[in-house]
Amino acid sequence: MKLIDEILDLESEFIKIRHRIHENPELGFGEFETSKLVAAQLRQFGYEVHEGVGKTGVVGVLKKGNGTKKIGLRADMDALPMQEHANVAYKSKKANVMHACGHDGHTTSLLLAAKYLSTKDFNGTLNLYFQPAEEGLGGALAMIEDKLFERFDSDYVFGWHNMPFGSDKKFYLKKGAMMASSDSYNIEVKGKGGHGSAPDKTKDPIYVASLLVIALQGIVSRNVNPQDCAVVSIGAFHAGEAVNIIPDTANLKVSVRALDRDTRALTEERIKKICDGIALANDVEISISKYIVAPVTMNDDSAVEFAWEVAREIFGEENCDFNHKPLMASEDFGYFCEVKKCAYAFLENENDIYLHNSDYVFNDKLLSRAASYYASLALKYLR
Repeated sequence: MKLIDEILDLESEFIKIRHRIHENPELGFGEFETSKLVAAQLRQFGYEVHEGVGKTGVVGVLKKGNGTKKIGLRADMDALPMQEHANVAYKSKKANVMHACGHDGHTTSLLLAAKYLSTKDFNGTLNLYFQPAEEGLGGALAMIEDKLFERFDSDYVFGWHNMPFGSDKKFYLKKGAMMASSDSYNIEVKGKGGHGSAPDKTKDPIYVASLLVIALQGIVSRNVNPQDCAVVSIGAFHAGEAVNIIPDTANLKVSVRALDRDTRALTEERIKKICDGIALANDVEISISKYIVAPVTMNDDSAVEFAWEVAREIFGEENCDFNHKPLMASEDFGYFCEVKKCAYAFLENENDIYLHNSDYVFNDKLLSRAASYYASLALKYLR
């Protein structure tokens, strides 16, 4: 790998910053201290700083020369509601809050790139997007709705995520879908409760919800084209409390993922039809509420081709996988992809503990690797 020497020289300084953020994790839209730290660092580096974008987001802007080109680099800042078990000296000081997905590393890598870029000559505008609330709360959408791109527009936006794949590669990227959409459904079955000894006098919502569990599994196996990808998972089933009482209601929580818009729309259509049909057949009411977690993270071809050129220079062709299989996990960077030309990449974390695990540890070597990638993208595009 050909990392930038000046960035490597700064690495130890930014490892300390990463550990400081890790010790003081904050949940989505509550990243107040993290945002203050980011804003203070950017001001110190000479950036124009805008706070409170999308509630707790921060944008750093650096303009040089008279060029009209604009590039955006993005990092997420939020932690997860988990108790840390990892044996590290900089363990989380907050009970049940932990950076178990590496967002502290993503944020710090962008700060490291920011410091390096602040001393370099280029011709155009560099926009740094520090995003809140990636973990299912819609932080990317909040920033966009707060007129992010009207105020701080970019021709291209690039992001990355650490991934403990256990591979011999260091960098992963592909054209098209990189990560799946994620939609959450709450399905409530309203029946008629009664005595467990007299089911004929009830409209048993547990029985009906059980039919739904089976029927919903048929969406992927019998409705989705086998060459397309989708996942339908029932993550929760809540009904009743006593052994001899049939309850009035039952609730299902369903997670649905897809890699393209048509398949995503198909799953929603089938969920509604299945619920309507089973409700009619069993004389109960079934209501559905939907929460959109994230759209498909759809990489733009031209953004990917540009990122490929940079990745080859930084990581070496032999260390790159430029046709990596998409993940069925989601990332709300997908909202950025819907409105801008974007490329989202993965960097190997070199750790056998996967994300969202209490023993997860971010690899500090990624700070210089990601910062070199970010900095090279910016300089190559704006020179």
